[in-house]
Amino acid sequence: MDQNKLKRHHVMRSLILAGITALLAYLIMSETLSHYLAPRLHMFSYVTLVILALLTIVSIRQIFVGSSVYDCDCEEQHKVPRTSVGSLLVYGLFVLPIVMGFVMPDKILGSDVAEKRGITLLSNDVRKLADVTANANASATENVKQTAEVKEDAEPKVESQPEATNQVATPPVQATNDEQLRQRFSNGGFGDFYADIAVFLHKQPVIELNDKVFLDGLTTMELYAKEFAGKELETMGFVYRQPDFTKQQFVVARFSVTCCTADSSVYGVLVEKEDANKWAKDSWVKVRGKLELRQVDGYDMLVLKASQVEAVSAPKDPYVYYSFEAAPDS
Repeated sequence: MDQNKLKRHHVMRSLILAGITALLAYLIMSETLSHYLAPRLHMFSYVTLVILALLTIVSIRQIFVGSSVYDCDCEEQHKVPRTSVGSLLVYGLFVLPIVMGFVMPDKILGSDVAEKRGITLLSNDVRKLADVTANANASATENVKQTAEVKEDAEPKVESQPEATNQVATPPVQATNDEQLRQRFSNGGFGDFYADIAVFLHKQPVIELNDKVFLDGLTTMELYAKEFAGKELETMGFVYRQPDFTKQQFVVARFSVTCCTADSSVYGVLVEKEDANKWAKDSWVKVRGKLELRQVDGYDMLVLKASQVEAVSAPKDPYVYYSFEAAPDS
């Protein structure tokens, strides 16, 4: 192939590599990478940026050094486009997303996406967990009861002897508030993880459902709905409404991201307030109120009867993530 024509291909490929590198660097420097990728994957983006920068340097070097033969020991598999139309189609596939990345504004997910994907107020997984645990506890209790009956029938009965009248009874040891709370939630059978979060949340005069504990906190309050009824709650999110909502209802919602926004899900708390319809869809609000217990399809559901609603700005990272340290040691 003509060296001048080959050089033009090297220039185009260098520009594409430089554009992709610049776009990724822009997302990192502007701290908007979280709009597209979960924080736990950011490290891979940093490594990718370094690799892209090195490839760009190598490609630019090839413009000036040139090459006598364009192949990579793959015969004709990686040949350059032979026509102008072919070059336009091939390189256009790479140029278009670069241009869109710089031109189109960064926009966080909102009600339009939530309406298509559906919003989770009561997690199906939590319902299944509650049902399975309840059945398991019932079976275990029945087995213990049957074992006790068999043991009682097998052992001879011994009549108790009268105790001495002058024996002093030992007063029971009073458990601390933390121990009482832990015992209260441990009896639910949902494991230490959710019991720890339940204790941590219930001890707060006003439960602060912040970014770190939002998802695990919602799950915990769903599992122990009766125990959290009547508690004060404060949280933040965007306003979401469904067509069947009343004028006094909206959901304060957050998107949960596992890897990237393509796998996002929507979670939230149903809020009720007299003037709820004054808050625009997708506006960000901070809500405070008291949790009220309702029955929905045979399951307990908590509704937030709001006493305060105020407009706030969307956080720098608008999404929430599951955390293994949702309940810090106290």
